[in-house]
Amino acid sequence: MFARVAGALTLVVFTACDRDRAAEWPQFRGPGGVGLTDGSELPERWAPDSENVRWRSELPGQGNSSPVVAGGRAYLTTADRDGDDVERSVLAIDAASGAIEWQTVVVREPSEDTHRLNTYAAPTPAADGEHVYAFFGAVLAALDNAGRIVWSRVVDPDYRSLSHYGAASSVVLTRGGVVVARDREDAEHGVGWLGAFDRGTGEELWRRSWDDTCCSYATPLILERGGGEEVLFTHAARVTSYDPETGATLWSQPLAQNQPVASPTVSGDLLAVFTGADRVRNGAMLRLTGSGAATEVEILWQTRRQIPQVSSPVLYQGLLYTVADNGVMVCYEPETGEIKWQKRLTGSGFRPSLMAGDGKVYAVDSFGHTSVVAAGPEFELIAENALDEPSNSSPAWGAGCLLLRAGRYLFCIDSAL
Repeated sequence: MFARVAGALTLVVFTACDRDRAAEWPQFRGPGGVGLTDGSELPERWAPDSENVRWRSELPGQGNSSPVVAGGRAYLTTADRDGDDVERSVLAIDAASGAIEWQTVVVREPSEDTHRLNTYAAPTPAADGEHVYAFFGAVLAALDNAGRIVWSRVVDPDYRSLSHYGAASSVVLTRGGVVVARDREDAEHGVGWLGAFDRGTGEELWRRSWDDTCCSYATPLILERGGGEEVLFTHAARVTSYDPETGATLWSQPLAQNQPVASPTVSGDLLAVFTGADRVRNGAMLRLTGSGAATEVEILWQTRRQIPQVSSPVLYQGLLYTVADNGVMVCYEPETGEIKWQKRLTGSGFRPSLMAGDGKVYAVDSFGHTSVVAAGPEFELIAENALDEPSNSSPAWGAGCLLLRAGRYLFCIDSAL
């Protein structure tokens, strides 16, 4: 293993952060993994070098991972070539100034095959205040707040030889473990698996494997139901809930979808699963009653139109929002599937997942263009903002600012400026 400390690479600093306003965004899609924040005064307008940009930090290497926030720091992963090898690192960035506090190389090994839009640092890490957990397809690791590697485990020794599009599913945390998923990428080779590992030691707690489906790149969703947890994973052709302590199947619901990438979202007893690829895309709203193995699943409605391939939806203030790759954003009444409005946004390649809070929904395209839309049954475009940098990373909210990874930069956008 390798470690190094990087100096600050911040290009623009406008003001310090009031740490009392710091909010946690501990994993992909934030608290609960549903893309929502209860933060206030979220920004509406910004420009790359001035308006409402608290800081812009230049990042070493490349990555599609999204930032997470814990303890006044933003964490993300990055990858950089060094000869024939790729160094895959975790970065810690001071949320007040944008200074890179440390960079730790977790693994250095030859590159694997990836999708042209993927990178060698795509899965988003997770943080619990004491450790940050990072997954690079073959290796899962935990680092402390000083950037020291606490443990590192090769969890998939066949990853490099079997990789086709590369790792994409992000790390999530249960009360006792670190959960990662790695599905097989074709129907002929290997097995897919979902596993949980001890936070303190990295010891494998359980692993559930399958060989009847392939090619899911979705991130698991941890459900809090009936006083307990469930680990929900979107397979091709079904969505399945697993016991967080044993990996045993609790319940499973068939759904017609191919190569899931977008992750599901939940609100109360409603579960929205909108994903798929090619001609096998599907959007389904499910109602879950009971809990655990006694769960009963009811499909309220389904649709095959304007289904996102990559961007995960949000259930916010009693409405469901989705955005398809082509930029068509749809607002649904979640109980009935009634379309409240459907509008095409400016931009293309809407791959980052939606985020919502403070009465706004944020949709980011692959060129760093963000549409800010008012939440509600009537369409209202509040603002359009361009960063002029490519982006396949989802937005985050923490430490009092909107965090957007675009190109080789991490932007902190603050409406208080």
